[in-house]
Amino acid sequence: MYWKIKVIALLLILSFSFGFGHQSSHGLPQNQDHLEKVKVAQFADVFLYMPLYLADDKGFFKEQGLSVDIVSTGGDDKTFAAVISGDVQFGIADPTFVAIARAKGQPGKVIASIVNGVPFWGVAKNSEVPEIKEPQQLEGFTVATFPSPSTAFTLQKQMFEAAGLKPQIRQAAFGALLPLLEAGAVDIALELEPNVSTAVKQGARVVYSMAEMYGDFAITGVTTSETLIAENPDLVQKFVNAIQQAESYAHANPDATADFALKRFPNLDPVVVEQSLKRIIDSKTLPKGTVISKEAWEKACQLRVDAGDLPAIDEEALDNTFAQKAMETFNK
Repeated sequence: MYWKIKVIALLLILSFSFGFGHQSSHGLPQNQDHLEKVKVAQFADVFLYMPLYLADDKGFFKEQGLSVDIVSTGGDDKTFAAVISGDVQFGIADPTFVAIARAKGQPGKVIASIVNGVPFWGVAKNSEVPEIKEPQQLEGFTVATFPSPSTAFTLQKQMFEAAGLKPQIRQAAFGALLPLLEAGAVDIALELEPNVSTAVKQGARVVYSMAEMYGDFAITGVTTSETLIAENPDLVQKFVNAIQQAESYAHANPDATADFALKRFPNLDPVVVEQSLKRIIDSKTLPKGTVISKEAWEKACQLRVDAGDLPAIDEEALDNTFAQKAMETFNK
C-alpha cells in the first residue's frame, strides 16, 4: 500500500509540473513570467487600429511569447518620438512621419500595415449634396475635416484643387465633425469609422469614399527603430507575426471580430459596430496582410512631398522583410 501512495504522489507532482509548464499549440510558454514585455504607443484607442487590439485580446501576442502594454500619446508625431527615444519598442501611426523624421536625421523603419487605403468617407445630410463621382461636384459645398496637417485635411484640399476649386474646408477636432454637420454648419463631414456608420444611423448619406478614390495607400503602420531591428530582430518578427494573425482572423471571422469590437468599444451601438466593421473589411482598409505595397507607400509619401513636408519619397524607410515572412506563415 505504501508504494502505491508514493506512485500516486509522484504522478500528481508530474501532473502539476506539466500543467505549470504547459506550452501553447505554437510551442510557446503561456506562463506570464516567461513572456517578453513589450510597450507599444498609439495616438489613442481608435476603431481602425483593430488588428492591434485583436492581437492582444485573442492571445496572438502571447502565442508569440509577448506581453504587450499599449499606451496612448495623443499624436502621431508623439508616437514616433516615443519610438525614437526608446520609451516604446513599436508605434502605431501615420508611417510618413518616419520618412519625415528620417529627412531630419532621425532614423526609423515602417515594418507593417495596420490600416491600408484612405479610411475617410464623405457623409452629408443636405439633400442638395449629390453622390460625388468627380471633384468638380464639390463646387459650392463646405467640407469639415480634421485640422491641418492631417492626412484628411491634405487629401480633401487636394480634391478641391484637382477640380480647380478654392478649398472650402472647415477644420475641427476629432469628435467635432458630426456636430458641425448636424448643426448645418457644413455640407459634408469627412469622417472615419465608426463615426461614418453613426452618421448614417442618424440619417446621413455616404456621398463619396476616399478608399475608392485612392486605392492602396499607406495611412497607418507599425513603426520601430533601426536599433531594435539590428539588436533584436526576433522580437520584431514576433510582433509582426501577431499583427498578421489578427488581420487574417478579422477577415476570416467578421462576426466574432464584431463581438470583440463591441466589447472593446462598449459605448457604441451594436448596429454601428457591425456596419463599421463591414465597411472597413469590404474596403480593405482593414488589410488582409501586413505587407505595405510599393504603390501604397509611394502614394503616401508623395502626398507629403506635395504638401512640402517631405523633400522626396524615401524608399529606404519601408522594410517589408518581417511582414513578408509573417504573411507566408499566417496568411494561407
